Amino acid sequence: MTKWPRDNQADLLAFYGTPGRDVERQLVDVVPPFQMYYDGKPISRIRFHRKAAGALRAALDEIWEHYGRDQRRIDALGISKYAGAYNPRKVRGSATRWSNHAYGAAIDLNAEQNGLGAGRGTMPQPVINAFKRQGARWGGDYRGRTDPMHFEFCDASGYPGVTPVKLFDAPEIDADSDAHIEHSAAIDVSPKPTWLRRKWKAVTGWFSGGAGLGFFGYLTDWRVIAVLLGAMVLVAVLFVLFMGPSNVRAWIKRQVN
Repeated sequence: MTKWPRDNQADLLAFYGTPGRDVERQLVDVVPPFQMYYDGKPISRIRFHRKAAGALRAALDEIWEHYGRDQRRIDALGISKYAGAYNPRKVRGSATRWSNHAYGAAIDLNAEQNGLGAGRGTMPQPVINAFKRQGARWGGDYRGRTDPMHFEFCDASGYPGVTPVKLFDAPEIDADSDAHIEHSAAIDVSPKPTWLRRKWKAVTGWFSGGAGLGFFGYLTDWRVIAVLLGAMVLVAVLFVLFMGPSNVRAWIKRQVN
């Protein structure tokens, strides 16, 4: 078992590694149990440090179960509004200290209603409780300027309602690969994804974010697919009208034979 590191640069570096390539090679995909959206676009997974990924998934699973696996309730409360996780940047206002986002150990939710200095914001208590049960620290508890969108996996001793953390050294992650960028298109699903659906999301996520094939990611959006199918039907109709039904039948017969 391990414990979250104290929130100082030396301990964070020792536990998570150095932001940049050292941390990036330890990022894995966490597949949320409910559909989440980044800037209104569905995502298929969250890039997170392997040491904290199991705890993140456990918190999201608890939230999903608490709200009866009801995507509409999750959306109405703003829980599905994902606002970022891994981001290799420094703490705002500092030129030397890395943000906990840079370690892949922090996540933001519903930034619109839970911005910096917004007190406790509108973050639902069951969401706060779910993260605290994994030992996470909530930005709404900060002394001074609060950050209620923010949850981070570092030592939360002295903060209210945090459960002593119990972690597996090598958490089991529900994903195929850790070689994707963070924000990718995904099929829109409300119920908890099945094994087959998770595999489909991983494949479409690879097309949308991996190997420089971002263009193909648009093919995972049903609206784009509908437009493409409509265009194909229109081309077929125009082809028949231009060639004439008899000529088309003769052309098809030649292709079949």
